[in-house]
Amino acid sequence: MANTVPFKLITPTKVVFDGDAELVIAVTTEGEEGILPQHAPFLAALKPGVLRANVVTDGKPTRLELATREGFMQALPDRVTVLVDEALHFDDVDVAKAREELTNATDQATIDFANAKLRLTGH
Repeated sequence: MANTVPFKLITPTKVVFDGDAELVIAVTTEGEEGILPQHAPFLAALKPGVLRANVVTDGKPTRLELATREGFMQALPDRVTVLVDEALHFDDVDVAKAREELTNATDQATIDFANAKLRLTGH
């Protein structure tokens, strides 16, 4: 598809997504960055947050939203690769546990990841 770019999101334990995306938005250390097909070469460190992507699954556009931990994003004109320590779908988030993590957090990365999980679930 001309308006998509191959997109992979990988954690140390699995490939979370491997397909085509129309748009990938991730939270970098400098703020949110959106990547479209044919983006200029780009490399960024990611901080915990909600990664959003308009992906194409079975020929249909869908929205992918994940709470992600720290990692890196590489964009090239012909592909986007995101490597993160952890990525959770909406169904994988335990709201009570996320609230407890937020209450007990002592570092900014843990606070950001707990907040991302809660934002993902709408809590």
